[in-house]
Amino acid sequence: MKKLLLPFVILLIVSTAYSQNITRKAFLGLRLVEVNDSIKSALNLESKEGLAVTNVTANSTGEKLGIKINDVLKSVNDSKTNTVKDYRDAVKNFREKTPVKFALVRSGLNLVLSGVAEPLPFEKSDKYDVIYDEVKFKDGYLRIIATRPKKEGKFKTILFIPGYMCYSLDNIGKHPYGQVVEKLSEKGYAVFRVEKPAMGDCVNTPDCFEIDYSTELEAFEAGFQKMLTYDFVDKDNVFVFGHSLGGYEAPMVDKNRVAKGVIVCGTGLKTWYEYIIDMFRFQNPISGVDYIENEKVVTDMIKVLYDYLVLKKHPKDLAVTTELKAEMKEYLEFDGGDHVWSRHYKFWQELNDLNMPLVWKSVKANVLIIRGEGDFEAFSTKEHEDIEKIVNTYNPGKAKFLLIPNMDHGFATSKTPEESFKNKDIPGFYYNNFNDAVIDEISNWIESLK
Repeated sequence: MKKLLLPFVILLIVSTAYSQNITRKAFLGLRLVEVNDSIKSALNLESKEGLAVTNVTANSTGEKLGIKINDVLKSVNDSKTNTVKDYRDAVKNFREKTPVKFALVRSGLNLVLSGVAEPLPFEKSDKYDVIYDEVKFKDGYLRIIATRPKKEGKFKTILFIPGYMCYSLDNIGKHPYGQVVEKLSEKGYAVFRVEKPAMGDCVNTPDCFEIDYSTELEAFEAGFQKMLTYDFVDKDNVFVFGHSLGGYEAPMVDKNRVAKGVIVCGTGLKTWYEYIIDMFRFQNPISGVDYIENEKVVTDMIKVLYDYLVLKKHPKDLAVTTELKAEMKEYLEFDGGDHVWSRHYKFWQELNDLNMPLVWKSVKANVLIIRGEGDFEAFSTKEHEDIEKIVNTYNPGKAKFLLIPNMDHGFATSKTPEESFKNKDIPGFYYNNFNDAVIDEISNWIESLK
């Protein structure tokens, strides 16, 4: 990328796409919810079939075709949409210019709106360049999005790895992850994002919702290797930054040990089985569950999680009573099929097998371990301190632990986990209360390394 300055003419290139195999994902722009009894009554519907439209994004396919809030979407291209999963499955392969046909109900009338899909806009910034590229993965391609300063030269570079959820990191604006990328970019770093398989523009890759842990790790490894091929990346100053579950992956993506540093924030060290039991005991009372009732839940879940995560049983085989089914749905987000906490059940079984102390022992890079004092999810300061101790035991002087006051798991300003739990229900809180201290501390640490 270049910024070309000519007399009387300024040509500013703010984003571009290098890829040859990926076409832009469709920008449908619909926010949908499943129809419940109250929505059925409010919209005077004959049944609970379909999805209610709660928002239509400006300049999206939905807006241009005339979809409105309170419309009820019955099908897309003749595929019924009674659940959000139905809709996601129906549109997951839609690209720009894909013919689309929305069948919906509006004020009791059946309508069909047809056209072609609009492309998702490319990210742009007047403060840094945005590059869209790809990397080969399995039988398809993963989308890579990179930012770099608007000047010539080589730059200290960070690969950012997000938490466990399956969603795109493209065009996420003031979402905390969007602010992490933006603020690090404005500090003068090149920052890379690799989309998880099948998310965003990825094409012909396995589906993030269906893959195991090792496949997700392979995807980030592929992205890391691709990052090293860019001429603006300073190969002597490459860093990996993993947040939340990304903190488990961050020390493993650099198989050849070329990174200068690894940064993790709000992560863990124990097995997933141990973490979840601790989480129930810590979080549930804060969220209002009675202590005695919670101990019953913990007792039930100890056996379920052991059978599931340690003995590798299918969760369907564990939901043997109505009570257990209800508890597994509420506390494990078990969908009754193959998914727990929105991921394929094997994802968590593989994660549970990780020996994270052994992983950290093998890291030769400098390591910065961060925890926000108000973190409701990664609630153990000791686990973060133990990562520091492990790294420094086997590679003395390489690790530093930092506890940031007034910051929670989403990088927002919350002094305690209790406060964080309350703040999460405030509309826009995580968009408007980012704690810049985490960016300053990461930058200060990177610049302090020799």
